[in-house]
Amino acid sequence: MTENTGPTVVESVPGPRVVLTVYLAVVGVAGTLGALLGVVNPDGMDPELFFLVDLPPTPLGMAVFGMTTIGLGLGLLLLAVRYVSRYDDDRVE
Repeated sequence: MTENTGPTVVESVPGPRVVLTVYLAVVGVAGTLGALLGVVNPDGMDPELFFLVDLPPTPLGMAVFGMTTIGLGLGLLLLAVRYVSRYDDDRVE
């Protein structure tokens, strides 16, 4: 007889935890890229948060703009998917 020498799965990671980790990573990358863009500071860069709040074109202002914009946009989409998934009859629990 031959033994199964393939990889063994020790523990599975729940899906919502993976989604939250990816979400936080994307928001972190948006903040990092916003800060780098603020360091470069191209001409005409005047970020406005939700067309209401004028932010300075500094690394901190650009990081806040990137994290808030991506975080809210992606967060709303994830909440919509979570809400709609309640009504899926074929979901696995």
